[in-house]
Amino acid sequence: MLFKIISHRKFRALQEEQRKLKDQCIGLEAEIRKYQQQEDNLDQELQKKDELLEEQSISLKQMGQDFQTLEEEYHIVQEESEANRAERIELTIKDLGMSHEQIEKLWNDRTQLIDMYIDKLYSLAKHFARTSKGLQKNRGLFLVLADYRNMEGSNFSEFHHGQEEHLEQDLYKGIDHLPHLFSTKISEVLAYMGEKTIIKDKSGKITGHEERDGSLLVNLQGVAFRSCMMVEGVRTFRVYEKVDQLQKGSSRHNAAIYASSLAEVMASMVVSEENSEVTLFIDGKFIKRYDPHHDIEITQEQELEAEIEEGKIEAIEGEIALQDDEAEVTEEIINEEDIDIIEEVNDEGDEVAIELKEDESEHDENGTSRLEDKAAVAQPQA
Repeated sequence: MLFKIISHRKFRALQEEQRKLKDQCIGLEAEIRKYQQQEDNLDQELQKKDELLEEQSISLKQMGQDFQTLEEEYHIVQEESEANRAERIELTIKDLGMSHEQIEKLWNDRTQLIDMYIDKLYSLAKHFARTSKGLQKNRGLFLVLADYRNMEGSNFSEFHHGQEEHLEQDLYKGIDHLPHLFSTKISEVLAYMGEKTIIKDKSGKITGHEERDGSLLVNLQGVAFRSCMMVEGVRTFRVYEKVDQLQKGSSRHNAAIYASSLAEVMASMVVSEENSEVTLFIDGKFIKRYDPHHDIEITQEQELEAEIEEGKIEAIEGEIALQDDEAEVTEEIINEEDIDIIEEVNDEGDEVAIELKEDESEHDENGTSRLEDKAAVAQPQA
């Protein structure tokens, strides 16, 4: 075995290098343990996630099976319900001693009666608007034709808590004084709803007026039975798909179009306080509008056509405005080019004039010099 003798300095350097290598080895082992620990943690997390996914998968499969079972049960219940309903209808018809044809005729009669009441209410509203025009007064009105037997208590309420019902007075009691649509009493009720409430102080002195808010409810017997009623939970087309978007109107129009979408309401109409226009709504849709100032009526189809025409006119006006802008830009460019050309022509004309003047001056100088030459030549001869 051979040995090599090294110096003390080199030996110390080798020892220092060995120490550094040991320290690096210890650091690398620590990093390896750290990475192994991270790997173990990741494995545990993945295992937990896999277990959770497995549980969710099992839960979803169970929910799918439950949903399928419920769907089958729902179809069975629906079929049984339809069968029971058809059976009840048949039994009811048999108990009434009527046939299907007679029931259908009764339903048609009911539909015709509702249409007649709607037409009458609309006619009364138009008369009210024309009267307001004649009196030169802006009176508002909100009418609702409703089936009170199917009314839900949450849809309509008193506008002012504890208010006294105007229609419960003795003035409207008895068959001869009912506020029916075909009675003169209904005009008194409409006039009452359109007038302003007088506000008095404790001494009885009149201190002001306020509009009578709320709607007048008319049942399917054609009798007004509630006044100053508020429509609860009014929603617009943005959050309620059963109503259309209003093209014009106020908060009262919003309440009217919403009310017309309710199951117990057949129709609703509004006489505007601003311009006395009469607007009819059925099933959450605008039907027609009457303008008493020009005595014209606009239907749903006419308003749609007008909107289309307005859209076309706006498009044409936009194109014309664009063409005008382009023409103005072109004209400005042409004017600038004309100015440049005129300036160039003027500059050229000035240059030509200057050149001509220079030629004339040169010609004059030449002529003068020639005369001087001739004089110089002739002088010796003299």
